[in-house]
Amino acid sequence: MSIAIDTRLDKPYHLTANHVQQFRADGFVRLPHVFDAQTLADYGSVITDLTMAEAEHLAPLDERDTYGKAFIQVSNLWPRDARAKAFSFSKRLARIATELLGTTGVRMWHDQALYKEAGGGFTPWHVDQQYWPMATELSVTAWIPL
Repeated sequence: MSIAIDTRLDKPYHLTANHVQQFRADGFVRLPHVFDAQTLADYGSVITDLTMAEAEHLAPLDERDTYGKAFIQVSNLWPRDARAKAFSFSKRLARIATELLGTTGVRMWHDQALYKEAGGGFTPWHVDQQYWPMATELSVTAWIPL
């Protein structure tokens, strides 16, 4: 897979007026087929490998606290691998966020991989926004199942 020029990551995604309206009214929108299956497979394997390499440093599952049992969580994969960076910084994702927010550009706070382990625990009730010290409500999270 070439990462120098991967046009799959740059092609615009067609957002409809209904997508934007739903996002602004409800605070979320489900966008099908943002990436095709092959793109998800290609970049998903990279992200999985990076995440599992970090997981090797974790305590055994039965020795972790409730939060630690919920999932393997690794942030900021993009500086570790050019392919992870290409995916996280893709023009396609940035353009979607910009259009949903009605802005002229966006900045990424962080990327994050979350993996559920076989036999792991439940995901405790939580609120993510408190971890993002921003002075604006203009933010968007892209959840991409791999």
